[in-house]
Amino acid sequence: MRPVTTGLRALGAVAVTTMIALAAPHAVWAEDVKGGGSHGGGSHGKPKPKPKPQAPVAGVESWGFNDSGQLGDGTLITRPSAVSAAVPDEVRDVEGGGRFSLALLHNGTVKAWGDNDDGQLGDGTTIDRPIPGSVPNVRGVKALAAGGAHSLALLNNGTVLAWGDNARGQLGDGTTDDRTTAVPVTGLTGLKVVGIAAGSQFSLALLADGTLRAWGDNRSGQLGTGEASLDPQTTPVTVGGLAGVRVKQVDAGDSHALAVLGNGTVRGWGENSRAQVGTGTASTAPVPTPTPVVDLTGARTVNAGGFSSLAILANGRVKGWGANGDGQLGLGTTATPQLRPAEAVGLTGVVDISTNGSGAGLDGGFTVAISNGVIKAWGDNASGQVGIGFTGFDPVLVPATVVTGLDKPKDVSTGFQFALAT
Repeated sequence: MRPVTTGLRALGAVAVTTMIALAAPHAVWAEDVKGGGSHGGGSHGKPKPKPKPQAPVAGVESWGFNDSGQLGDGTLITRPSAVSAAVPDEVRDVEGGGRFSLALLHNGTVKAWGDNDDGQLGDGTTIDRPIPGSVPNVRGVKALAAGGAHSLALLNNGTVLAWGDNARGQLGDGTTDDRTTAVPVTGLTGLKVVGIAAGSQFSLALLADGTLRAWGDNRSGQLGTGEASLDPQTTPVTVGGLAGVRVKQVDAGDSHALAVLGNGTVRGWGENSRAQVGTGTASTAPVPTPTPVVDLTGARTVNAGGFSSLAILANGRVKGWGANGDGQLGLGTTATPQLRPAEAVGLTGVVDISTNGSGAGLDGGFTVAISNGVIKAWGDNASGQVGIGFTGFDPVLVPATVVTGLDKPKDVSTGFQFALAT
């Protein structure tokens, strides 16, 4: 996910007071400057070469709820329009957690900001940070994942590090102790990890051989072991039900998970109260074993957020299922739950997408996507998380354009009522 919702068991319901303020100005890029001026004998000798035009490089823009500084602009002011986070340029990836944010820089280091009650910023404290700071001793990172209040980092050498909330064993270090600095996930030594995902209170790792490992909360069967359990799973275990198939991408929602197989079909497991697993029905009984998502082929990637599920298809279109109380599936309605995958209206050329729950109800949520090179958002806008300049109690049912200072957005992520882009 990048995921979480107020349905989160880890966070609970939160009353939101929206404060609207003018968006901070975007960074202004320097104009090209010609060399060899006419002053002070500039015409003598060889003319100075004209500098090559410098294209803007990607920083981070953010919008929406900002009670813990999760937008990274140095304030606690909710922003209904995009503002620039104080993150160095050349960002590779952004990840939104419950009320905190992570950014992976091109040099393999990590910046973190926002809520830090459980040490999810990894800086050795539990002090909230409205300005991004470096995560110490975490280098050579190739991928990040942000859960409800915990963080994961996949290193180039295949090691997985974790920090933050560990009440349900989601850090995978064999304990249930919170960690304010990064610790290795145990049980993955010698295994080639190529992908990670973080749910509300559980974690997933994708191995190079196409198998999955999971750890943390399993009360809704979200670890995919074939049974739900009240006991935390503090070290990685194998996700079952995938014999003879190969997983190529995985994602985690509040309490459910999705995996894309090599043939473009999708498996889902975990909590299914809003039909988010994709079995074609909604049920209070968990689905503890990976199960085929009905009516879905040709999937390229999946995104599990809150109690909703989305898939980007190979043709650049999107299908969604599960919770849709704020129209977050992009179907043009608020009918919920959506029992079977249905195509989002008017979305084409989608290269990245992220959805998350919003509000006290499990059916609420909003979604952000990059469609044909433009950032689009829709769904719940109570805290300005759709990024269109104002807040409102009526959901936005038609994808709206989010205006940012980014030249070519390449990655979006959502947290609890806020969004990030780079």
